[in-house]
Amino acid sequence: MRTMLAGAALAFLLTQGAAAQTTDCAGLAGLRIAAADITLPTGGAEVTEAAAVADANGAYCRVMGAIRPVDPAAPAILFQANLPAQWNGKALQFGGGGYNGRIPATTGLERHGLAGTPTPLARGFLTFAGDSGHQSASADDASFALNAEALRNFGYQHIRKTLDAVRQVAIAHYGRAPRRVYFNGGSTGGREGLTAAIRWPEAYDGVITWYPTASFMGLRLWGAMLARAVYEDGSAGWIPPAMVSRIARESLARCDALDGVADGLVSNPDACRRGSAAALEALRCRGGETGNPEACLTGAQIERTMRVYHEGYRLPFAFANGATDYLGYNSLEGIAMQLGSQRELLAPPRSGPNAHHVDRAYQFFRYFVNDGRDFDIRTLDVMAPGPLRERIREISALFDATATDFSAFAARGGRIIWLQGHDDPSVSPLENRRNYAAVVARMGQAATDRFMRYYELAGLAHGGGRFSPTWESLAALDAWVEQGTPPDGAAVTDGTRGETRGRTRPLCAYPTWPRYRGGDPNNAASFACATE
Repeated sequence: MRTMLAGAALAFLLTQGAAAQTTDCAGLAGLRIAAADITLPTGGAEVTEAAAVADANGAYCRVMGAIRPVDPAAPAILFQANLPAQWNGKALQFGGGGYNGRIPATTGLERHGLAGTPTPLARGFLTFAGDSGHQSASADDASFALNAEALRNFGYQHIRKTLDAVRQVAIAHYGRAPRRVYFNGGSTGGREGLTAAIRWPEAYDGVITWYPTASFMGLRLWGAMLARAVYEDGSAGWIPPAMVSRIARESLARCDALDGVADGLVSNPDACRRGSAAALEALRCRGGETGNPEACLTGAQIERTMRVYHEGYRLPFAFANGATDYLGYNSLEGIAMQLGSQRELLAPPRSGPNAHHVDRAYQFFRYFVNDGRDFDIRTLDVMAPGPLRERIREISALFDATATDFSAFAARGGRIIWLQGHDDPSVSPLENRRNYAAVVARMGQAATDRFMRYYELAGLAHGGGRFSPTWESLAALDAWVEQGTPPDGAAVTDGTRGETRGRTRPLCAYPTWPRYRGGDPNNAASFACATE
C-alpha cells in the first residue's frame, strides 16, 4: 500500500514539475500542438515564428502560428499571440471584421478604447487573434465558403480552435494557462464574441461586443431584399446621394432636441420614429411619379426602398432560431443610408457604386449558397427561395448568435457588455435590441442584469459616426468579473475629430437614454438616464 502511495506521489510531483517547465520566447518557434489539445477537429498546430519585442507596450514575445485543417484542401487558421513579460494571468481575444481573412490588430487598444490609456498588452494581458480560417486581402471576399471546413471555421469554429492553440502556447511559455479569457470585437467580431459565450460558456469569462452581426442570416437576406427594392424596373427605387443626405439631415433636425438639447445627436429615437411616417409623406412627389430626383421621393422610392430600409421584412418561413423577420434601421431617425453612388447595378455588385448590403448579399449567396456560380441577385425571391430554403436554415444554424439561454455562462460568473449605435447603417439597432429583449424574456430581467448590460448610444454608426464613444471597457469588464462590480454609472468620451471631440455622455443601460437636465451639454453630468 505504501509503495502504491509513494508511486502516486512521485507521479504527481513529476506532473507538477512538467507543468512548471517553461520555454523562452525563441524556443517557442517550432512548437507543435497536438490535435488532441484542440477541442474541435484539426490537424494540429504549430508555432511558425517567435520573436522578442520591446516597444511602447513593454517587453513581450510575439508568436505567429498556424492551425492545420483536417481537409487538406482547406486553408489553415493563422494566428498571432503576444505574451507579455509581466503577465497578469489573463488573456484577451480580438475579433475580426467582415468576412475576415486576415489577423486583426492585437497590440493596440480594445475596440473603442480610450485614447491615452495603456493597451491591454501593456497592462499585462496576453492578447491574441486568428484570421478566421482563410486568407484574403479583402474582408468582402466570401469565396472561401466554397470549402466546407473553411465555412465552418469562419462561422464559429476558428474562435475556439485559436483559443485552444494559444492556451498551449501560454502553457509552454509560462507553465500555466490563462486563468481568465475575455473576448472583444465589433460587427463580425461582435458576433464572434456572443458566439464564444453561447457555444463555450466554460471557456470564456467575459465578452465586450460592439454592434454584432448576431442575426447574420437575417441581415444577408435583408441585403437581397434591398437589391430588388432598389434595382428592379430600371432601378426605380434607387435614391441619389443628395436625397439620402437630405433625408438624414431633415431627420436629425426634426429629432435632435427630443432629448432636451440640440447637440447633433438623436438620443430618443423611439420618439423620433413616431413622427417618421408623416416626415416621409412630406417628401413624396406631388406631381405624379416624376420630378426633381433630389427634391422629392417617388412612390417606388418610398414603397420599395424606404419601406425595406426602415421597416425590414417578414418571411413565410423561419430561420433556425425561430425568427421570421429582420427589423429595419433608423433611416428616418438620422442615419445616412448606404445606397451607393450610381443608379445602375454592376455585375457583380460593388460597394460604393452600389448599395453596400447588396454587394455583401451577392457575395454571400454566390459563395455560401450557389457553389460559386455567378447570378443576378435581383432574381432571388427571398419570400419563396425554393430549394435554397434549407440551405438558408443550415447557414442560420451555423452563424446566427441569437441564442437566448446564457444560463451556463452566467452560472460560472461570465459577464457580457453589449453596445449598439442608433446611427448604425450596417447592423440594425432594432434587431440587436430585440435580441437582447429575447434574452430578458427567456431568463428574466433580474437574472439578465446579473451578467449582461446592453447599451444603445446616440450618434454611433458602425465604428464611427457623429459620436464615436471611447471607454475603458476592458477595465470595466474585468472589474465586473473579478470584483462583481457592474459598469453602472460609466461615461463615454467622444473620439470624433472636430469641435465635439472630448465631450462626454453617460452610458445608459437600455431602455434608458441620456436626457438633458441642464448645464454644459458637453458634460455627461448634465444628463440623466431616463425613460419616456
